[in-house]
Amino acid sequence: PSTAQRAAQPTSSTHPRRPTLPVPVTLKSSRNALWTTALAIPHRYALLKGMSATLHPPTKSTPAERRAFRLTAAKRRTLELLAEYFCVRAYDAAQLLRNHEPDGNDLRTARRTLHLLWKEGLLNRLPYVELDREHGSIAYVYGLSDKTARQYDGKTFDGHSARTLDHELEISYFHIAIKQLCANHGWQLYWQQLDLKTATIHPDAYFAITDPQQPEERNTNHFFLEIERSKFSKYQDGESSIIRKLGKYYDLFDTRSCDKDWGFKQFRVIVVQRTDERRRNLCYALQE
Repeated sequence: PSTAQRAAQPTSSTHPRRPTLPVPVTLKSSRNALWTTALAIPHRYALLKGMSATLHPPTKSTPAERRAFRLTAAKRRTLELLAEYFCVRAYDAAQLLRNHEPDGNDLRTARRTLHLLWKEGLLNRLPYVELDREHGSIAYVYGLSDKTARQYDGKTFDGHSARTLDHELEISYFHIAIKQLCANHGWQLYWQQLDLKTATIHPDAYFAITDPQQPEERNTNHFFLEIERSKFSKYQDGESSIIRKLGKYYDLFDTRSCDKDWGFKQFRVIVVQRTDERRRNLCYALQE
């Protein structure tokens, strides 16, 4: 062409570029790219598969689609422990189920088991503040629901007041400790925490320890448990409430009334108090 014709033609800088077609993605190239690049994201993984995968947003399952509840051996054992000890924390349940100091996995398993039983209505729970707990979600104290308590012949936790959780847990801690003591020595333990109120006393628990190695007529000792968390208070005629309470045990000791109500005459009273100072003050008051 002539010079004029060449001048009339568009130059490379003014000529519009043709669109570049994408290189087709094959299955082999997508697999290679997946293992050589950091593309562990579902959306990008689908692109590498040549758009063959379709992504769907998560959907909520209906109650019929959820996994059916099964009362496994671990769940049944948890219910039996709560029928025996009335109320426990997840830590206590993990320790009793594993029979050793629980680790992180033991605690997670116990919390999951207790949560499933509570969700099924077999347990009741109340929030509990653990002063020594530095992290994690809120803690709970668990006990049998009313229908489960009837089935397992235990004490119901339904309608229980959160203000007395510390008191109830102290009873459970004592029960766990005394059972371990009896197991270590080969003694037999009988424990009762229901239907204890009589006309004269109302203990927190009654228990008896039997030594099979001793003669039958004198191998069993009887105990009443009193958990006292308060200070000396509620004075009447110069006596505090705890002194009046222990005075009733004193009047009951070695009497026909005791034999009629309990089946024995002699017993000991175990008083649990929080500090050494309160224990000393109680001993001084009882000596007067």
